[in-house]
Amino acid sequence: MVENNFYKFLNWFDERAWYPLGRIVGGTVYPGLMVTSGAIHYVLNSLNFPIHIRDVCVFLAPTFSGLTAIATYFLTKEIWSPGAGLFAAIFIAISPGYTSRSVAGSYDNEGIAIFALQVSNFHYYVLKYFL
Repeated sequence: MVENNFYKFLNWFDERAWYPLGRIVGGTVYPGLMVTSGAIHYVLNSLNFPIHIRDVCVFLAPTFSGLTAIATYFLTKEIWSPGAGLFAAIFIAISPGYTSRSVAGSYDNEGIAIFALQVSNFHYYVLKYFL
């Protein structure tokens, strides 16, 4: 997707997968993970920080794992107290279930999905005060 474009990614046919039938990759994967990696790669290269797309993919889960701990702190601080937020951030940082899904090289959607859930919950509680 980084070398070509998003349209070619969606229509990518891998004849070696599911041999002998092949596989339409763009229609059978979660494209959000690839789009997020491509967007991060594009932004970093635009800021004159040259990085290979492979490195972005390898460190995507640990990066979002750290952001998840921060988002958990702010969500719990908003709901309960700053001390509870600190404990919640520590607990999610050392949670074995989440740690196993957020190690370097784990290129799957759980690392980003749990962060997105925490951020969307935080926005709900913050926007509740303004609406």
